[in-house]
Amino acid sequence: MVTIILSLTYFLIITEPKIINIQMKYFYLISFFIFNCFLSFGQMTSNEKHPLYAIEYQLKSGEINALFELIPYLDSKEELVERFAYNHISAYNESDVAKRILSVYTLFSDSEFTINDSTSSNDLIVFLNTYNDKITFSKDANAFLITPLENRPVNIQFRHLTKGYKKNLKKEYQNILSSIENPEIISLINNKDPKSLYLICAALFRERDWLNTFSFDSKLKNYIKLLQILTDFEIGVEGDFNKMTWHIESTFYTNGALNLLCYFAANYNQFSWNNNKSIFENPKIHIMSIGNEKSLFQLLSSKDDKIAMDAFIQLTTCNPKIVAELADEYEDNFDIMFERNYSLPTFPYRFLKQIVVLTDYCTQNDINFIGTEKLRNEILLLGNNLSFSERRDLEDKMINTLTLDEITAFEYWSLIYENEWGITHSVGRILDIFYSKHWNQLLENPKYLECFLKKSYLFEELGIIGICNNYLIKFTDYQQQGIDKLNSINTQDPDIINQIKKAKEICFTKIELPDDPRKTNDANYDIEISHITDSIQRILKETDNDLREDLLEDFLSNINYFQIGEAMEAIKDVQFTDNKWDIYTFLDRDFGFFYYSEFDSKKIINQFIADYNQYSEFDFYKNMLNQAGTNYFNEQNGLDYDKIYDALKYNLVDAFVGGGGGTRDNEVYAIIKILELTHKTTLGYPKKLCNSKGVYGCDSKDRANYWMQFIQDQNLLKNPHNEPVSFHYNYE
Repeated sequence: MVTIILSLTYFLIITEPKIINIQMKYFYLISFFIFNCFLSFGQMTSNEKHPLYAIEYQLKSGEINALFELIPYLDSKEELVERFAYNHISAYNESDVAKRILSVYTLFSDSEFTINDSTSSNDLIVFLNTYNDKITFSKDANAFLITPLENRPVNIQFRHLTKGYKKNLKKEYQNILSSIENPEIISLINNKDPKSLYLICAALFRERDWLNTFSFDSKLKNYIKLLQILTDFEIGVEGDFNKMTWHIESTFYTNGALNLLCYFAANYNQFSWNNNKSIFENPKIHIMSIGNEKSLFQLLSSKDDKIAMDAFIQLTTCNPKIVAELADEYEDNFDIMFERNYSLPTFPYRFLKQIVVLTDYCTQNDINFIGTEKLRNEILLLGNNLSFSERRDLEDKMINTLTLDEITAFEYWSLIYENEWGITHSVGRILDIFYSKHWNQLLENPKYLECFLKKSYLFEELGIIGICNNYLIKFTDYQQQGIDKLNSINTQDPDIINQIKKAKEICFTKIELPDDPRKTNDANYDIEISHITDSIQRILKETDNDLREDLLEDFLSNINYFQIGEAMEAIKDVQFTDNKWDIYTFLDRDFGFFYYSEFDSKKIINQFIADYNQYSEFDFYKNMLNQAGTNYFNEQNGLDYDKIYDALKYNLVDAFVGGGGGTRDNEVYAIIKILELTHKTTLGYPKKLCNSKGVYGCDSKDRANYWMQFIQDQNLLKNPHNEPVSFHYNYE
């Protein structure tokens, strides 16, 4: 399957590169990595002596007759397996390989000859017969061409370097110079000859055979850095997909490097050495100034978290147009994308594009997005390693004290600190309950409602998982009441207009009854096992550590509630290799024992065992809920179904943004277990939350929906529950 994907990608690249969007290069690179992993298990054999490779060598050496030798292969569908650098192996046919070779070692313009899916042997025959006497070989480009490099039009721009970047370049200069393998370039630089600029570009372009070299490394960067040191400016040219790029060394295709080479082929002699500045200058070019935004973007890759975060925060209030342009530039750059500081949001450039629009909207509409220092500190506190009770108390405090005037500031800072998973999951719960609680107030105020709609659009555009994509779900089944409020909005903002249209459709969407067609599945089923102690002792005799731990984890995931005590006694002296407490993770994953802080100390384990031995199953779950500070019982010691209903609805938490995509189950499964034991039914589900076997794929979301419906159907609620649906309603 991997081979098929790579083959398809490769075929598209060499035939119709213009139809592939920029994300395809990332897909290819990831696929490339995965494929090489597979190769470690079994190598394919390539026909390295195939005549096509002899022809390729001749072309690389400038032998024009080799072009004629390619002719019969352009129509051949004979299978051929290619082996490239880093053991990259892919199965194609002779036609594909011939076109790949032809595209690498020729630089004919589109008007002269094009290489695509339909290019045939006859096309090449006609072309060579027509232009044979005009074709020359460029040693600098290592390719055949008709139109000389210096005669090709180039769209090019120049801009100044930032002070910080220039300072770093100065420190790197000697190392960069020593990495240059061409002695002629070094000699020309020493002699202050501007032809060195042209030869640097030629060396960069000759690295273009990416399938054989895959040079996403310092060598390509050093060519560009050397140009920057020698000219004191950055260069932008038309690169992949006809887009301007300022990071030529990192573009996937060769358009940028070719355009750079063409420019200097025609213009290197316009440069002269300035002894005072120690750079080559060309008085005819216009060098664009750089603003504060460019300097701040470069700081996003700082190894100092504070510097990077301060730069990110400043950028959120800069010029939206400039920030968006720079964000696109940086996100399109494969190397820079992975150089950013990891204290920043997961996708810092996407986030900046949306947040800067949000802050601009807030400024224009007198909406406070900064908030107070107290609010910011409370958000940061959510990122700490809090106990369940501490986190729940802080979340509830913020839910009860936040106002509609403050909520945008809360969202703003929560986006900035998205990389703290503790924050973004807690924020998911806070926002969910807050908006339901204030929904009618929001609908009655056009300023709040418009802002909510604007945010719903911007958050969807973040391009990341989370309830940020689900803001409009609150309009579900609001019928004409919602339509009337949406119709009352008078705005010219296209984002808001777009969301109004979508929200109106959601208003007429009925709340669906719960429907879980697979209540029992591979990770969630009832199983009867026996001989707990004997089975565990047999597993512990396995001498291979990894296998022993896998077998034990698998076995423990199958036990039932009443076998926990025996199992705990049997594993009391067992420690896992990497993390000695990992052996106990099944207790939370499979039984919903949320309160015991991930079972990460002997003290917690002992407390758990004492509680387990002391209480019945019902009282164990009840005691755990009470100890966590969550009281779901009334004064008569019966179940408080109104509190339970709200907990089932809101306390299964999906992250606001990111958060790894997992759902925080919190105390919900413990509540469900209380309900199951009280009503003597599991509503068709297995008796456990999960048979995890080392996976984290189980949550209580579907069960919670069924129990909410059960509570309604049995008329167990005392109060109306007319608030909007949860943000995780139908959330995938």
